[in-house]
Parts: sequence; C-alpha cells; structure tokens
Amino acid sequence: MSHRITLTALLLVASACATELTTEQLEAREQQKADQVFANDPRRGEQVRNLCFASQIDGFEQTTKRAVVVREGRDHFLIETFPGCFDLDHAQGLAIDSFSSCLSKGDRILAFDSPFGNAGHSGIQQSCRVKAIYAWDKDAGKEDDDAEDTTESEEAVETSEAN
Repeated sequence: MSHRITLTALLLVASACATELTTEQLEAREQQKADQVFANDPRRGEQVRNLCFASQIDGFEQTTKRAVVVREGRDHFLIETFPGCFDLDHAQGLAIDSFSSCLSKGDRILAFDSPFGNAGHSGIQQSCRVKAIYAWDKDAGKEDDDAEDTTESEEAVETSEAN
C-alpha cells in the first residue's frame, strides 16, 4: 500500500514539473491574452512609447478589467496594464503616477471607486502598472459600418423595385 502512495506522489510531482512554464512562456501567454482584448479592433492604432503631458488627461472611457481608453484633448489612447490589475472596469476615477510628465511602460494608473479619487481616504484604490500604450481612433470602425449600412440599403431598394 505504501508503494502505491509513493508512486502516486511521484507521478503528481512529475506531472507538476512537466507543466511548469518558463518566464518567457508566461509573458507570451499574457501578451496573447492582452492582445485578444483589442487585437482585431480597428480603433487600436500603433503602439506609442509614452504619453506626454499626462497631467492633461481629461477623461476616460471604454474600460475593461486591464485596459482603459483615456482622452487628452482631441487625442485618445488605449492603455493596457500588466496582470494583477483586475478592476479598471469599475473605476469611477483615475490618477496617473509617473516618474516624469510622460506616462510610459512601468508607470502606474491609480483607479478609485469614487469619482473624487482618494480625497476622503475612503473607498478602494488599485494600482495598475502600465504595460503598453496605443493610439486610439474612436471613429475607425464607423466607416466600415456606414459602408455596410449603405450596401444593405441599396440592396433593399433594389429588392423592392424588383417586386
């Protein structure tokens, strides 16, 4: 009986070691998960190195668990965060914690469950490290939708004329 227990324990240890991933494999898996959120979204543009004048960010929208679109004047940017940030989609307020006037990879976004931040020292604050910043074109997908709507309307007119 003790041989069976020993054999079972060895098999469990061996299978656990066989499924262990390297750091590179874990990073690749996390990148793949992050890319899936907005990978095929036509609004996501080129990756930008940093977002300067971060203090001029005047709004945010389209939050997910680990990403947020921020507005700086007329420009919009998609900010993705590293794993461990899990509640941006419920944020009521954001703050930027950067080492300079530019937000870049490794800096932090602070998410609050209050639109007034942590002024009253109550509520929840979450710190999220920036993984990547992308240009965001909020109107990019609308052109394709308008073209499809026009095509569908033309087909409907042709069908009604044929009848």
